[in-house]
Amino acid sequence: MSNKLEIEINGKKEIYDILIKVDVKDETGSYILYTKNEKNDMGDIIVYAGLLENNGDGVIIKPVNDEEKLEMLDDLLEQIDTRANNKEVD
Repeated sequence: MSNKLEIEINGKKEIYDILIKVDVKDETGSYILYTKNEKNDMGDIIVYAGLLENNGDGVIIKPVNDEEKLEMLDDLLEQIDTRANNKEVD
């Protein structure tokens, strides 16, 4: 998998950086966390989550609507950030 992701939104192609791909047991697809390195009002980088699924013609990204899955992905991203920045783990 490349570290770049190209998504077409309303006819315009956007390039995102892939942060991590997560394979979860008992799931049909993989989750992906990606960003355009935009920052929110607090200065944090905005990260998007999607579910990668093969639809026969290629791979599509579906939104993650399950709160438990979003929480799991958020926790994973926090753990990676904590370890990468040598912060104390709770």
